[in-house]
Amino acid sequence: MSSPSQEDIATALDFKNKGNEYIKKSDYDSAIEFYSKAIALDSTQSIYFSNRALAHLKQDNFYSAVVDCDNALKLDPKNIKAYHRRGLSYVGILEFRKAKNDLNVVLKAKPNDITASNALKVCENFIREERFKNAIGGSGDNAKSNICQTLNLESFNANADLKTYKGPKLNFKQLTDEKNSPAGVEVENMSQEFISGMVNDIFLKGKTIPKQYAAAIISHVDRIFLSEPTLVELSNENTKEVKISVCGDTHGQFYDVLNIFKKFGKVSKDHIYLFNGDLVDRGSWSCEVALLFYSLKILYPKNIYLNRGNHETDNMNKIYGFEDECKYKYSQRIFDLFSLSFESLPLATLINNDYLVMHGGLPSDEKSTLDDIRNLDRFSQPPREGLFMELLWSDPQAANGLGPSQRGLGFAFGPDITAKYLERNKLRKVFRSHEVRMTGVKYEHDGKLVTVFSAPNYCDSQGNLGGIIHITPDNGVLLQNGNDDENLIVETFTAVEHPDVKPMAYSNGGLGF
Repeated sequence: MSSPSQEDIATALDFKNKGNEYIKKSDYDSAIEFYSKAIALDSTQSIYFSNRALAHLKQDNFYSAVVDCDNALKLDPKNIKAYHRRGLSYVGILEFRKAKNDLNVVLKAKPNDITASNALKVCENFIREERFKNAIGGSGDNAKSNICQTLNLESFNANADLKTYKGPKLNFKQLTDEKNSPAGVEVENMSQEFISGMVNDIFLKGKTIPKQYAAAIISHVDRIFLSEPTLVELSNENTKEVKISVCGDTHGQFYDVLNIFKKFGKVSKDHIYLFNGDLVDRGSWSCEVALLFYSLKILYPKNIYLNRGNHETDNMNKIYGFEDECKYKYSQRIFDLFSLSFESLPLATLINNDYLVMHGGLPSDEKSTLDDIRNLDRFSQPPREGLFMELLWSDPQAANGLGPSQRGLGFAFGPDITAKYLERNKLRKVFRSHEVRMTGVKYEHDGKLVTVFSAPNYCDSQGNLGGIIHITPDNGVLLQNGNDDENLIVETFTAVEHPDVKPMAYSNGGLGF
């Protein structure tokens, strides 16, 4: 602990106040910078650590927030904000019992705190579910393991939404197995006309399609995902008229997704799209985004691909709003179908044997190869450690080697890790997403790793651009937005207007602070 001079104390206070100003502007990087300057001069102030914890929490840097709250509480064991922020951070890293303890402290001091109360309910639900799974002697996954592929369409016939629905129509085929039992549903007439009508006449007017339609679309697309490998391989080297476009997180920002297709072209036989995870959560149109992507996948199974992100998981969906949105707009059953379909999503994509695309980051195993990805059993919720988790959760760092993740899950990996992985697997670059980049696309690790993030003005507060990377062999645009590759075109875009619905508008708990 420092012994600051009076001058240091005064300067540190000024830095703290500047950090507070940046918090109000949602500029969390700058806030962290100024809180860190304050702490460097005067590390005796609990509030400096708990304020920096808030900035880390806003960026999903849960591990860093926990460390700051620990330091804040050592200095002032009565710092309720530190307990609150540490509790929410524990929720973020799925440590629900630790979160519960901290949130109970908060609610004892502030019984009417809505955020703490909602987060505590989430923790208690997770703890109950874990106890139930342990009591029945398994993970609980088997109970939902075949929902999509045993779907009985007739079970939706009594729903009133079918009788009142006046939108574009779909026809379905009930599939059966050798015992004549229901074995999922096939959409027989998916078309561009249906998709356009669903978007323009239903979604853009604030309406929903019937639950039967949603269930049939999910059941059909799940079979497509099941047929795809864990590492999808794409190529346009010999078909240079075909463009492959890689997008990062979209996070339920439906209006920005529509703008991507308007600005850069629709899915077609000459334009393949890859959306690199985190399709849902945070934004309040996650159902619309998922159903649009799923409908396009049915119509163009070889022209749109979806990688799984860390938000295509049950824990994240319960915390960040997608489950609650599904229950509000459709039903718990529709969320359960989505949940299973997320378990079928591929984990990575290899393009032209040059570019590896995954949501989070590279493996921590220094001997790992592409075959390790190919051989993963992906059909489950991700474990807390190992390659599966790292592909979804890890982030790059500036320093060489491996370090702890600021998020508390996965690792932080350095430029040397990236360079060795590329060399070992004869790759050119890694594309990943998972983190906001103010410029939409950012070249990192000596240009060997590229982060692409496609949710502009993330959560209506970050002010960032969205980004997209087009793979166009021998027709790239050098120096555009930092591009150093003659096969790539790197473009950015701004957010578009949307109805006045706040992020996580349907969330009943978790981190909706």
